[in-house]
Amino acid sequence: MKKLLIASVLIAAGTSAYAADTGTYVFGNLGASTNQWTLKDGAASRAGVSSTKVDSDDATKGMAEIGVGKRINDNFAVEGSYLRNGDAVPLNGAGKLDYDSFRAAALGIIPVNDKFEVYGKVSANYLHSSFTSSNPALSSGKDDNFSLGLGVGAAYKLNKQVSLRAEYETLGDIKHKNITDTAPVSVLKAGVAYMF
Repeated sequence: MKKLLIASVLIAAGTSAYAADTGTYVFGNLGASTNQWTLKDGAASRAGVSSTKVDSDDATKGMAEIGVGKRINDNFAVEGSYLRNGDAVPLNGAGKLDYDSFRAAALGIIPVNDKFEVYGKVSANYLHSSFTSSNPALSSGKDDNFSLGLGVGAAYKLNKQVSLRAEYETLGDIKHKNITDTAPVSVLKAGVAYMF
């Protein structure tokens, strides 16, 4: 029993030592962004638009993200990143809504073994939106707002420096003055991280 306990402690220590590689890393992601936004009632009335919600077939566009992170210990990391939506999302009869975001996030990490880990993510997002009107009753313009997001992800370590990552996140709602306050953004992405 004592030998088994000692062996278990040594194995756990060895796994922890690998998982505890701390330091600064950079990462890049590519994926899909979904923003099925809804035109405000007042704007819809002015524009004479009857269908006020973006069609699901038009809501998903490409996206890209670059960032830097700091692995604090086995179970915690922080990240900062810039995310760019690939193309504006159109609503027929109204116009197109585009966005990008500067982001800060905290990651709670669970190492599964020496190669694979899963994590949860909480983010603060500065969403900058741009509306391009296709209707004379609506004005084009730019706006910004802060929102909170949640996500889950997984990473697979190819070696001590390079990891492959996959994530699903919600970024909260875009709130664009006089146009929409119901514009939920979600992203599904995959990428690579490099630890220095």
